Amino acid sequence: MLAGVAVAPSGRVERLSFTFGTGAFRENEIFDSANCPPSRYLVEVGRRLIAAVPDCETLVIGNPLLPLSVTEIADWLKMVTSAPAIVTDAKKFPLFYVLPRQLFDRFERFLLLLCTVDAVADERLLTLLAEQTVARVALPGLTIGKFPNATPTNWFQGEARQQMLKILCMCAINTIEHNPGWRTLPFATYQPYHAGSVLFLNLASQQVANGFFDEQIVCWSYRDIYRSCPGRLAPIWLRLPWLPRDNSVGELEYLVRSLERLGEEVLDNHFLVFMRYSRVYSVPPFHLIDQLKFALGDSMIDQARTIHSLAPTASERPILPARPLKLLFHLSGGWKLKSYKDSYTTAVFMALRSLGCEITVIDRPDLQNLGVTSVTSDDTALLTATVRRHHIFIGVDSFPHHFVRHVLGWPSIGLFANTKPCNSDAKAAPDYRALAGSLPCNPCGANSQCPLLGREDCANFVEPARLVSAILDMAHDLYDFTL
Repeated sequence: MLAGVAVAPSGRVERLSFTFGTGAFRENEIFDSANCPPSRYLVEVGRRLIAAVPDCETLVIGNPLLPLSVTEIADWLKMVTSAPAIVTDAKKFPLFYVLPRQLFDRFERFLLLLCTVDAVADERLLTLLAEQTVARVALPGLTIGKFPNATPTNWFQGEARQQMLKILCMCAINTIEHNPGWRTLPFATYQPYHAGSVLFLNLASQQVANGFFDEQIVCWSYRDIYRSCPGRLAPIWLRLPWLPRDNSVGELEYLVRSLERLGEEVLDNHFLVFMRYSRVYSVPPFHLIDQLKFALGDSMIDQARTIHSLAPTASERPILPARPLKLLFHLSGGWKLKSYKDSYTTAVFMALRSLGCEITVIDRPDLQNLGVTSVTSDDTALLTATVRRHHIFIGVDSFPHHFVRHVLGWPSIGLFANTKPCNSDAKAAPDYRALAGSLPCNPCGANSQCPLLGREDCANFVEPARLVSAILDMAHDLYDFTL
């Protein structure tokens, strides 16, 4: 699926094929990220070709959306007599791009604006960048079929996502045509959707010093998150509610509304690149922060660059007497299957209270009959103040968990069920551990109910005894708490 050909002045031709990485960081693997448009992989293949053939003068890069082999590309390349060029199917769907090395060197990040789904739009963009005619060669006997609405990895997601890529490509073309200073305009990421997305993007940008982007579009509702955990990218505030999780507003409709709300001032003076293109984030074995680092421009060619290899950015704990042990729980996730089971919650709270622990739970007044205190922490300042009054935070795979661990560095225990810990946990340490069951259905990709049993809770959460034991072990290690 990731293939390219490098042509050197001597006539040397180097064919390279790559696969999406599975964690081994081999030379023929490219880091697997769910946060990138196809054009990000086009750029990465170009980088790999240049690394392999430093003196190459022409880069031939297959469309990352298509399962093309280097043999097919090399065979079709015989039809091309000049660069830049785009080879397409009979309906003008791009098959591969022939780019002069000089164009790649000068405009690498501008290649992110290629939509990869419409050769007419991409030809217009490349013509403006190269300031010369771009040849378009069609293969009349080949037609790319209709993309399915979904595949196991969600790399293809129907017409709506293709339209989003094309819309942003056309916006870029309009900007270049009407703004004489387009070469120096800032690039902005478009990923304004949810609290966790904003947090992880900011954390990723802190670790990418010379990436593609200068700014980011942020939903106005998340301004407290940006203040509490700023990244390297300046915010462009989008005054819209966040994208609903119930699909009542689709991503394409939300994009159109966003562009209308951002207005001409932003569109005429920025290049916007869509992030979180498609592949389900649980398919790669990498943390979402790492997946976003790749999207921002880090090639992630070394395991040492990953979150699980780096030391935690923060590590704090309260100055409190060990008794009573004060515990803060957050048990409701972004969707039902990420919420800890009520029956388990009851057992855990009863056991911990019998040991003299004081328990606070976030946004669950219905649990106060169990002898616990419910608090509201609907912004990061309130959450921070609440966390600092407790010894240990215990939370499901949701924003509070990620903020408490990755930003505050507080002693934490993560509770995972139908999502994979490796995608959003933290590095294992005396003050952090992730707990999950071992059912083979994880990750299932479902939201509202178990696809096997039809229930609204997930059977992959750890049982109460194991959670209580983990809490007591951490309390002993950090605070010398004993029964």
